[in-house]
Amino acid sequence: MIDNLLSRLEKVSGRNGSWVAKCPSHQDKSPSLAIADRDGVILLHCFAGCTAHEICGAIGIDISDLFPDKRERKGPKPKFYSKDLLKIIHFEAVIAMTLALDVSRGKTLTQADIDRAWLAYERIDEALKFA
Repeated sequence: MIDNLLSRLEKVSGRNGSWVAKCPSHQDKSPSLAIADRDGVILLHCFAGCTAHEICGAIGIDISDLFPDKRERKGPKPKFYSKDLLKIIHFEAVIAMTLALDVSRGKTLTQADIDRAWLAYERIDEALKFA
């Protein structure tokens, strides 16, 4: 999974399980995202304050993709702080609102735009299940 994640980022440098890259969830001029692979678990830290959920959303992966071994286990739903859930919902709502504004201004949405709108819907729906 780490190779897939790194391939979605810009200005990646590093080795031996630790990298830095430009954060995809904010206008990053220089690398501010630290990435580490610890026994198959991928750790993300944006020094500008972006959450792992925002970073994953910006590159089109699910937060569970950072924990490949955990996905196979069945158990209780993970607990999330309401602030993190609100950030996810807000981020996806901004995407949906931007696309809605484009439509209201007469822009024809591309298939990629439509796919991203569905992804926003799915992520909001999923976040609400944890609320």
